[in-house]
Amino acid sequence: MSSVCLLHVPRLVVSFRSVPRRVVRDTRTTRALSSSSSSNSNTNRYTSEDNRVKGKLLVLGGTGFLGQTVCKRAIVEGYDVTSLSRRGLPPVTASDKTVSSSSSASSSIMNMASSIKIDYRQGDARQKEAIEAILNEGGYVGVIHTIGLLFDETSGMGSYNRFVSGSGSLPDADSTYDTITRLTAFHAIDAASEYAARVALPTPLPFVFTSAAEAGWPDVTGGNLIENKLAPDFLKRYLRAKRQVEAKLLDPSTALLRPIIPRPSLIYSMDRPTSFPPVGAFFIGNALGLPFVDRPVTVQALASAMVRAIGRPEVRGILRYPQIDQLNE
Repeated sequence: MSSVCLLHVPRLVVSFRSVPRRVVRDTRTTRALSSSSSSNSNTNRYTSEDNRVKGKLLVLGGTGFLGQTVCKRAIVEGYDVTSLSRRGLPPVTASDKTVSSSSSASSSIMNMASSIKIDYRQGDARQKEAIEAILNEGGYVGVIHTIGLLFDETSGMGSYNRFVSGSGSLPDADSTYDTITRLTAFHAIDAASEYAARVALPTPLPFVFTSAAEAGWPDVTGGNLIENKLAPDFLKRYLRAKRQVEAKLLDPSTALLRPIIPRPSLIYSMDRPTSFPPVGAFFIGNALGLPFVDRPVTVQALASAMVRAIGRPEVRGILRYPQIDQLNE
């Protein structure tokens, strides 16, 4: 069950703040992010090659496993980036501490945020006004939703998210697939539609929603059998929430938005070897031609495809792994 395993699930946004709190604002400086032994390869790694600004992107869940990579990729592609998440700032990793061992963890993250020009906000995307407050600042040319979780609280396995989520997230008591996936996305779609109408954009506003390969099971041979007979209840609820968002985004009533819906299978990164066993199994299943097993994708390839799709008006609708590959060519 591809996208519901290990590293697929983007960072959830669950805070009780209704208005986003600004954590890092309008940072423009550049500094090396690594030690002298690797500074040449990593310095300005996520800085655009020129000073062109294509506009601002709002990334919901921008401190999660996928969200962080999307934010950094967007900087490379020449966008200004605002991240909205419960954390506000991304989690501290071992490499972050190495970069700034003499400073606090918070200072280390603040320094990195300055170098890659990401505007981090802390807020709750379950509150529509948190999203509206950011979009009302103007200048946004796209919205990317990367919020999600593998095990919600009603699954009885919520505590396992710490181990299977790419960002080590832990849901609160109100974290369900309905609130974290459906509600946050519905609020974002409505807020983005209202923003697009208010600023009278000449073309539909790109809206990217991170779905799951399994959401397409009804359309492939054997998919219905797997879902109806073998899938656990939590997975069915997980997919129901994904499909509800897809349906809303593809509905003609959201004509002011350009729907972009990647459906990745397992998402992995070569620097996270714990994901290799399940990823390998899915590579094999896909190579054997199992229609209900999509090939895994790297988090870097997925993030790149999502950001590049923003700037390509012809890209819309469902994107499976072949389309993700094409956007990376």
